[in-house]
Amino acid sequence: MVTRSVSEGIVVAHSLAYASGYDASQSGAVQLIRIMFDPTEHNLDHDVEESMSLFERAKIGEIAPIAPRHPKRLLLVLDGSSQDQLSVELCRRLQARFACPLDVLDAREGRSSNDDAQQIAESLAAQACAKLAGDSYEQILAAVQQTGCDLVVVPSPYDRDLEKVGTDSTGTVIDVLLSRCPVPLLVVRQPYEVTDEPFSRTLLLLIAENEAALEAAGWMIGLTAPGGVVELLLVLENETVENFRELMHAIDPKVEITSGQLSEALKRSNVRLHRALRKAAELGKLRYQFRVANDAEGPPAELSSVADHPLLVLALERADHASQGHVHDRIRRSPHVVLVVPRD
Repeated sequence: MVTRSVSEGIVVAHSLAYASGYDASQSGAVQLIRIMFDPTEHNLDHDVEESMSLFERAKIGEIAPIAPRHPKRLLLVLDGSSQDQLSVELCRRLQARFACPLDVLDAREGRSSNDDAQQIAESLAAQACAKLAGDSYEQILAAVQQTGCDLVVVPSPYDRDLEKVGTDSTGTVIDVLLSRCPVPLLVVRQPYEVTDEPFSRTLLLLIAENEAALEAAGWMIGLTAPGGVVELLLVLENETVENFRELMHAIDPKVEITSGQLSEALKRSNVRLHRALRKAAELGKLRYQFRVANDAEGPPAELSSVADHPLLVLALERADHASQGHVHDRIRRSPHVVLVVPRD
């Protein structure tokens, strides 16, 4: 059976063929793969900088820089957990930086008092939302509609201290919001003390072409602290490599596909996004980095290091089950604040 990961591999192959000027419709899959990965044509040992020079020669036309996205109205969701302090401080910083109004919601079930929301709202010169009925996720979704916010700051797992339930948990509330919330979610995970401007380092992580990637990149550029670092991090997952090899072996057992070849194809399939991000970073006076990581070599250090508390940005393509699973898994594994930008 051809899995979603295999299908993504075929998309990568055709993207590379297009960028290289080959007509995929005129050649069989095996011939296409051989053309793409001919070592006499592509030195697969080049480092990232040398790969970027290949992008410059690709026939992809003029690329416009990605427009930064900024929050116009924030919704801060409280739950009484240890994550609340970080959520409040992040909202304080974002509110000051972007001069955007802020609403505060206490969505805990079975709690009649709204004192916590009102107290926090007063300290932030914000508006406390009235108590709502229903499950926590229903209250949050209703508040999104009522306030007209375009960014929700919410702890995960909701109504639980992360250090008590463990980092493997995301919680039912987050699961539902990932499926139904119409605006991006800033998911707060492991608490830390905010001493500098938050999000001095941001990372957009992709495992394949994704229809939500451009919008997610806009939010990443917009939220990165002045003078900060933005990074496009492409991750070649083990499942993708194995499924692609299985598919190619079924077509022709003589074809050998390496993870290095697939990494090169993954770079090329995201050439437009790379160039648009690089231009946006230059205009915004941000530093830009780009690289491909292979799951077989272990998780990227940026995803586990807590030295600079990076913001992990994930593009959620809701129509794609693989994208849904990837986003959920990355939140579960991340100690960092995670921005999820959805597209239906």
